[in-house]
Amino acid sequence: MEPINKKMIAKGLSIAVLIIIINILHSQIDPLDISSHILLRELYFLPIILAGSRFGIYGGISASLLVTFLFLPFVLAHHLGIHGNIPGNIMQIILYNIFGIVFGLLGDRQKRQQQKLLEAESLAAMGRAVSCIAHDMKTPLVAAGGFVQQVRRKIADDSLAKKLDIAFEQICRLEILIGDMLAFAKPLNLQYQQGLINRLVEEVVKISREKASLNSVTISTELQEDIPIAEYDQHRLRQALQNLANNALEASPKGGEVIFRTQSRDTCIFIEIIDQGGGIPKEQLSDIFTPFVTTKKEGTGLGLPIVKKVIEAHKGLIDIIQNSKKGITVRVTIPLMQSRGVNE
Repeated sequence: MEPINKKMIAKGLSIAVLIIIINILHSQIDPLDISSHILLRELYFLPIILAGSRFGIYGGISASLLVTFLFLPFVLAHHLGIHGNIPGNIMQIILYNIFGIVFGLLGDRQKRQQQKLLEAESLAAMGRAVSCIAHDMKTPLVAAGGFVQQVRRKIADDSLAKKLDIAFEQICRLEILIGDMLAFAKPLNLQYQQGLINRLVEEVVKISREKASLNSVTISTELQEDIPIAEYDQHRLRQALQNLANNALEASPKGGEVIFRTQSRDTCIFIEIIDQGGGIPKEQLSDIFTPFVTTKKEGTGLGLPIVKKVIEAHKGLIDIIQNSKKGITVRVTIPLMQSRGVNE
């Protein structure tokens, strides 16, 4: 929901006042003046449509209920002219509420679409800026790293050598950050191939076993055997799953377990990565896919945004689900059949 502000309150009050004005006019007309009553009765749709379009489902329903509250007693209290047609007026009230729901849903959908457009424009602008910065930083960092290594090989003093090692480690961290920035900024040109998702998951788990052992964490699989062949970019999807595996292993406590689970249902394949870590606070859930936002001391804040970008490029979805006991489940949904253009 949108945060409440003075403009929203003013608009809400103006819609409520409009409903009340229509109701007052309606009550002042002669019950036998059928044409005027029909006109004013139809005018109730206007504030309902405005409320649904501006405030979404909650606004649409609130406006339709207010109209119902004001209009229903007025209808039941009269027995002449158009007011005598109680079944027709009850149907009209039902239509008010249907309009409130329909236009409320349409308003919410329009807001979601506008939000997606704003996010896409923001990410595109950020990507262009990040790309320029990363390209400008890459060459001098590579040169600095090379010079540090050359000097390090000629230094006999251990204390100076350790300082140079620390400097080289920091340069390597910056190079990793730049690599992530470039991966985030570049458009994805997927190379689709047919393959078995289970086999890809097994490769990721096999690669992750060493890290799992170092962290004293068990990593296992629960793979549905009859999953159909899918089309995906094996390199990109492997990278995304590897990133999620690393996150799960780092979040899990010693003695914990990370489970990779696969399922197929209808036209989709689901890949779930389940950990037993501390979970994600609710206030941080909305920001975990935001670039450069991270809770790790040495994180770049680009890992999950890149994963999301890869999954969405496959026309898929990624969801974060809080487990009932502890930890989270990351669910990746990949459609079995891809609708692709010639250039993909």
